Amino acid sequence: MPISDKNRKILWAKSGNRCAICRHQLVLDPTALDLESVIGDECHIHSGAHHGPRYDPNLPQSEIDNLSNLILLCRIHHKMVDDQAETYSADLLKGIKASHEKWVEEKLKDQPDMQPVRIKRIKDKIPQKLPIIRSGKELVNLAMGCHASYQDYDDDLNDEETDLVGGFIQNVSDCIDVLMDFEPLARIQTAKFIDNEIKLLNERAFIVFAAVEEQIIEGGISSPSAFRVLHLAVKRISDPGIVISDYESL
Repeated sequence: MPISDKNRKILWAKSGNRCAICRHQLVLDPTALDLESVIGDECHIHSGAHHGPRYDPNLPQSEIDNLSNLILLCRIHHKMVDDQAETYSADLLKGIKASHEKWVEEKLKDQPDMQPVRIKRIKDKIPQKLPIIRSGKELVNLAMGCHASYQDYDDDLNDEETDLVGGFIQNVSDCIDVLMDFEPLARIQTAKFIDNEIKLLNERAFIVFAAVEEQIIEGGISSPSAFRVLHLAVKRISDPGIVISDYESL
């Protein structure tokens, strides 16, 4: 069973975006040409593999991905603790994790009062019309670098349509979370998969629309930064609210 989203968020929050050993930041700032870079790993203290580092036969497989068995490390120290598992025992790693999380908590107490984190929308950046999406490649390129999504669909879907439309929206939403971590081959494979789903929707008389809205996230300890949100809609071609111009005709 993979690490749950809840456990991942708690682990990163308690670790303060820092490696538990060297305390270097694990999300590097974007550059003028590229987006942020994640150099942190969610590491297991006890491996779930029989011959893995610090494997414990008494630890149930159902508990391998529990928060108590996870520690956040940079990639250098992840490799170090796994290559030197005799030196970096489970008890030692648990102690390092506890000490680091206490350090993060104490550091945050020393911070001056901060403005609450909020998302700011810019009127001119809100899409007034969503273009038709005709391919998986087009949608994947739009979703790349997005942090969240808005979804719209018809209200009167039957059970079969709910599975079709809902499954598509769920798949696109899942892609948003991981696309930036994909290698080129995985991105191309994802685009092909989404492309097949768009074609299936089109065959069932549904149209996919999408656009990106540029928002601003501000507050907290960081400077204001871009927050990209994907607007995604799946509508029946017969929906009276759809307006298709001549150059977009199906």
